[in-house]
Amino acid sequence: MSATRPVVEVAPIVERQRASRYWLLMYAVCCLITFLDGFDFQILSFAATYIRKDFGFTGTQLGTLATVGLFGTMIGALIMGYLADRIGRRPTIVASVAGFGLFMLGFAYADTYAHLFALRFVSGLFLGGVLPLTWALAAEYAPKRFRVTAVSIIMVGYTLGGAAGGPVSNWLIPEYGWRSVFVVGGVCSLLTVLAVLPLVPESVKFLVLKARPGSDERVSRILRRLQPGLSIEPGTRFTTEPQEQAHSGKRFTPTQLFRGHLAAITPLLWLVYLLSSALIYFLVFWTPMINEQMGFSVSAAATIAALASVAGAVAQLFISRFVDRKGAGIILWMPLAAVVCMLTLGTGVLGPAVYVAFVIGTKMFVNGGHGGITSIAGTFYPTGIRANGAAWASSVAKVGAMVGPWLGGVILDAGLGAHGAFTMFAACPAVMVLVLFVLGRVQRRLPAEAEGALSVEAPTTGVAPVKTAALLLTNASAPEATTKNEEGV
Repeated sequence: MSATRPVVEVAPIVERQRASRYWLLMYAVCCLITFLDGFDFQILSFAATYIRKDFGFTGTQLGTLATVGLFGTMIGALIMGYLADRIGRRPTIVASVAGFGLFMLGFAYADTYAHLFALRFVSGLFLGGVLPLTWALAAEYAPKRFRVTAVSIIMVGYTLGGAAGGPVSNWLIPEYGWRSVFVVGGVCSLLTVLAVLPLVPESVKFLVLKARPGSDERVSRILRRLQPGLSIEPGTRFTTEPQEQAHSGKRFTPTQLFRGHLAAITPLLWLVYLLSSALIYFLVFWTPMINEQMGFSVSAAATIAALASVAGAVAQLFISRFVDRKGAGIILWMPLAAVVCMLTLGTGVLGPAVYVAFVIGTKMFVNGGHGGITSIAGTFYPTGIRANGAAWASSVAKVGAMVGPWLGGVILDAGLGAHGAFTMFAACPAVMVLVLFVLGRVQRRLPAEAEGALSVEAPTTGVAPVKTAALLLTNASAPEATTKNEEGV
């Protein structure tokens, strides 16, 4: 009788894993990547006042500079998402981090508007690829019951990176000029590549789906690093669920994002993400300057914006645990609270202290809702198209993100002031509430085996120990095990 190779599904191993040192380091590096992505992208809003004085730009020129960066991220997300589903998450992440680090450095040495314009666009190509790829990687290494929270943790890095722009600008720019913050962002990004190479593995689900020569050996090595003590028989062949294999080997086309239950989910997801991005990028770009118009100093305005971003990160983590249990519909409470805060700001009758409190409240609820939305952006798509699904959602959202800063500039230039801007933009979270309600209802009707379906808690508490996962690999005779005889399938 010829020897047979054991065949093992990787999904149960991921579902039963516990947090190892390497697993935690991987997520820490992913958070560092998104932190720098948020810092490098949003630092322009904190440096804008100084750039405006240095070059004599108009508000429209500054808004255009922000918009072209967003346009770059829109194109970049599509390119990087496609590459990630073709050649892998890890090499595409490495290229993205190195790319935006290099071009951020170039931005620091630009001396004309044309140079700033071109460099902002090119750096956006790489900045746009980072978030959807880290979402995909985080989702593919997290158990379903913890998946939204895991992606939210990654997104907190982005939020805190944007928040760090305020204090870093206050510290560096008065002493070294606005170019210094772009040098710091670029150098730190390039150094981070050194941490990505040894600590961020390729997705094991991606490797299994592609089934390239040597993939099984790579999967074994990665699983042993993630779960020390895991017993894997020599020659083991890995596989994944049939619904995942349905997308394996197919060249991606956007129509795949609208098949089956995705026909309802994708449009809803795109719409709510677009509205959220329009709102959040209006706040990110214009709030520091609006705060200055309200009588706060440049440093105080930056500090208020940073505190608001930190509050938003807390709200993001808070809502994510409920999303894992209750689904996407629970996110609607965040934009609903944002509507109240923004309409209150629009009254224009608030004193300085109350104004600051409502600005922080607005940013907290907007960021919390945005984080909840981005955390589910890739969870509804199977592994074979997950990076593309997240990338297309991110790219469509960039349309709103481009409109937000531009429309904010138009409103302010029209003389409506900060109060008019807050009142008009309150329409975004109001519509988001309705869309999230419908999305939540659709999610609750998904079959249990579908990606994005609400997970059922395991009967035991906590995460199964490593030896349980090892039994999945070694107990070929047990009827409930996932190990199968290759010739008997």
